Amino acid sequence: MISAADFAALIFHEKQNKLNEDDNMKKLGYVLMVLLEAAALAGAYIINYFTNKKMGMARWVIYKNQGWERDYPMDTLKMAVMAVLILLTILVFLFFLKRKREAGKLLISMNVVMILLTLLYVSYTVISSRETMRAYYFLSLLFGIAAAVQILKTGAAVLMCGKKSDDK
Repeated sequence: MISAADFAALIFHEKQNKLNEDDNMKKLGYVLMVLLEAAALAGAYIINYFTNKKMGMARWVIYKNQGWERDYPMDTLKMAVMAVLILLTILVFLFFLKRKREAGKLLISMNVVMILLTLLYVSYTVISSRETMRAYYFLSLLFGIAAAVQILKTGAAVLMCGKKSDDK
């Protein structure tokens, strides 16, 4: 037969293991999102580099651009994605300002990076065009992915920041 103290210790130990597993899953998700963001930015650099240096890559990019323009309303998609990313950035930032007292330096820097990546995407999409950059659609897509991942990371961090202070 198990005593009440042993039973309570067993339940507490199980709860601690569950909390540790949750923290490990959060850390793994964060690391995977950072890797995806870094891969998108590195991919943008690599595609731009090889489009300018290798004729085969430039031809393939031009072929893909023409196919995308033929099959999809690219101007409408650009404007819609810009609007969604700007809206999400503003919402996450406003939610961050609401919980600013609970935020640490990491969360502040995540918000700064989120705003910078969104500005990078919007400015690149507005200033550049397919005529000025061969890999315009590819780079715009990869910058948009990086900005979206950063928005998701920052939004999740802001939400978890509030939950940690509510649990205490």
